[in-house]
Amino acid sequence: MTDTKKGNLSARILIIALAVALAVMLGASLKARFQNPHLTVAARQQQGMGGGEAGEDAQTVGKLMRQVAENPQDLGALIHLIEHLVTAQNWDAAETFAQRAVTMDVSNPKPLYLLGVIQHNQGRHKEAAEALEQVVKIKDEASVRYSLGVLYIYFLEDPKRGAEHLRAGLTDATASEELKAAIKQELEKVPAVEEAQPAAVKPDAKADAKADKKADKKTDKKAAK
Repeated sequence: MTDTKKGNLSARILIIALAVALAVMLGASLKARFQNPHLTVAARQQQGMGGGEAGEDAQTVGKLMRQVAENPQDLGALIHLIEHLVTAQNWDAAETFAQRAVTMDVSNPKPLYLLGVIQHNQGRHKEAAEALEQVVKIKDEASVRYSLGVLYIYFLEDPKRGAEHLRAGLTDATASEELKAAIKQELEKVPAVEEAQPAAVKPDAKADAKADKKADKKTDKKAAK
């Protein structure tokens, strides 16, 4: 068996295993939803989703799982699968497939962007920013610059760097007017965010001068001895 065949077989086994795990998770999720009808879904993509739509989405995920299992090199199907898992907030499975998609085509910014979205939603904001920084190196787009700006300003407490990304986003000629307006709105907030940051403690010049004098006196005494 060649290395390629071994790799495809390993990938297929992994996908099938994840498919089984996903089926269990979906079943548990649906059971919890029936037992606790007051539960709400936080993701915007799922707001207002009816039972029929949720079932259709689960069927789509299952179909994509089978498609990727049959052809592990189908990057398009893999990306669609990741997107559906993100919509379902299945972060662990989504990250597993996103990491695999990134290695399949390092020149494709989409898997990296999805990985950044996943990591952000897992609270791993630094890793998310690193992934998105790689995205702009491959394809510089205002939407990614906007995401980076928000990450740095509100989650990584680095408004200066965030503002740099926002300004870079405004230079994208392909950006929509709506996106540009959102970027400008965030830029207007940056000064206020910077003021809210704790000010750096300035060294006391007088205290430093006194310390230097004491040190000099000790040195002089030692020299006299």
